[in-house]
Amino acid sequence: MIFLIAGILGVIAGLLVPYNISSSTLPYVAVAIIAALDSVFGAWNANLNKKFNLNVFMIGLVSNAVLAVLLTYMGNLLGISLYFAAIIVFGVRMFNNMSSIRRKTFDIYFEKRARETARLKRLALRAAEEKDIKKNAKDIEPKGETKKNESADPDVEKSADDEGDKEEKAEK
Repeated sequence: MIFLIAGILGVIAGLLVPYNISSSTLPYVAVAIIAALDSVFGAWNANLNKKFNLNVFMIGLVSNAVLAVLLTYMGNLLGISLYFAAIIVFGVRMFNNMSSIRRKTFDIYFEKRARETARLKRLALRAAEEKDIKKNAKDIEPKGETKKNESADPDVEKSADDEGDKEEKAEK
């Protein structure tokens, strides 16, 4: 949370404070920003892989920026544009970090989605099993003993009683 607040305050301060970058220092600032962004994306990638260390991040941030500025300065002394090399190297590293971040983010998302789907399937199976158990419990009625001529079915009893009544009437 504090990083978000610091980032917002930094952007606001950058927009409100007047600044002028001369054309002679522009290559240095450009490679320093590219090196800093490379460190930020590397830290994000390390955080997703649960290997983030604040000390490593801070040392990497400063050393990458200083190395890029020194490389640019040495290139200017020699009369060659070595800052292109720094921009290419840090740019490639940024794209590699971003691809790792994207893959890891999608893996995390689809892993959570698969776990949620599996959980829902388990709940549906459990509900279906409980429904079957209740249905089977209703189907099974306690078995009682029946007398010799009596049946558990009331319709059969009536018909047996009717036959017995007919026999009695015939004897009279």
